[in-house]
Amino acid sequence: MTFEYILNTYKTERYKLYSDIYGNDKVSGVIGFNNYLEYFKHYLGYYTTINNDEELITHAVKGMFKYKLNMYLHPHHKNFNDRGGIEKIKRKNDDEALLNNILDRMDEFEQVIKTNDFAQLYEFIKTNKEAKLSGLDIYDIALRIGSKYEIKPTEVFLHKGTLMGLKMLENKGLVEEDLSLKKTVSIKQLPKALWDMEATHIEDFLNVKNRDFMGI
Repeated sequence: MTFEYILNTYKTERYKLYSDIYGNDKVSGVIGFNNYLEYFKHYLGYYTTINNDEELITHAVKGMFKYKLNMYLHPHHKNFNDRGGIEKIKRKNDDEALLNNILDRMDEFEQVIKTNDFAQLYEFIKTNKEAKLSGLDIYDIALRIGSKYEIKPTEVFLHKGTLMGLKMLENKGLVEEDLSLKKTVSIKQLPKALWDMEATHIEDFLNVKNRDFMGI
């Protein structure tokens, strides 16, 4: 299996998102898209339709997005239980706290938006987060808000599955040694086959396909 084969599979296969109906975690299922581009078009495209900043921030922080007739909860916002059934992540409470913190600083939020800089938007959200929210959580929220204002990451942010994917490429000698120690990497530091993709899509690819890299 080659890196190029894995990348082509990502670009052409159906994209599946395991989501719950918002407000009812007993109703869950798979939302299917023809490919990753269609997924991002509908998922991030939803936030471009919101014309009120408070509503935009609320939906972005809570991971709410509308697809066809339903409002869904992004899978990264689910509460997870350990094997004993004990809740390990009180995600809802952390989201509410972050939301209130941002809404209390709307003047600063508006100034950050004017910079048109994704890194500054990311840092603003990070300074208002609760302790349990991860780098991936911050990135997701910044991506959703940024989509409204056409503020996109220009580098690939490393966290969780994306970081795992980069480490695998590092182990296979496809990127320079110790690249995974950084918080972000430029597209040009990654395999040339990725250079025509947006940083947002590369981040997702490294996450979705990280286990496939073991077969290279």
